[in-house]
Amino acid sequence: MRINSKGIRILLGMFFFVCLVAGAVASQNTFTQSANNQNPTNPHYYPKNINGQTYGSGENANHVDVLPDLIHVGSVNGIAGYVMNKDYLSEFSREVPLYDVDGKTIIGSYPIGAKKMKYPQNKNGQTYGSSADASSPEMEPELINAIGVDGTQGYVLKKDIDGVQPKSPEEAIAIQNSRSPGGRDIPLYDVDGETVIGVFHIG
Repeated sequence: MRINSKGIRILLGMFFFVCLVAGAVASQNTFTQSANNQNPTNPHYYPKNINGQTYGSGENANHVDVLPDLIHVGSVNGIAGYVMNKDYLSEFSREVPLYDVDGKTIIGSYPIGAKKMKYPQNKNGQTYGSSADASSPEMEPELINAIGVDGTQGYVLKKDIDGVQPKSPEEAIAIQNSRSPGGRDIPLYDVDGETVIGVFHIG
């Protein structure tokens, strides 16, 4: 079979077009995967410094497990300042070292205290999550992870667990005496905080 120069040019043009389309598709797939990985709930979202520590803002993290090793809290003379993850989550108010992005060079200090976990919110604006992530009972979410008496996973309202809070020592004794020795049952909710999906028993 004989192919003239015009035919060769057409074939080369088609080959070039196919390569161009394939390259664009591959590039799009790579971009999509990269975009999917870059979200606040993915620990790999944060860049790493020369010592392999992740660094960045903790503003968008919805769980302590996805906070970077070095958390940006401000700057000193135009130099970005970071605090260590463990210091950032400290339950005690104190001054902690403020580091350069390398995680070694101290550029100042930063006042820190107990942090309130940034829990996600449901459609009704209620916070929900695990009480284990809270640094104190006051910082627990409104809906707390729980497993019902039949093994159903759901949430209980913090106010249901806490019950009526006494306003005096006498009232506290009266509430204690009125409690059933076998404990009590409270509703187990879906994440919306409205739909009852089971029962949770408080011993």
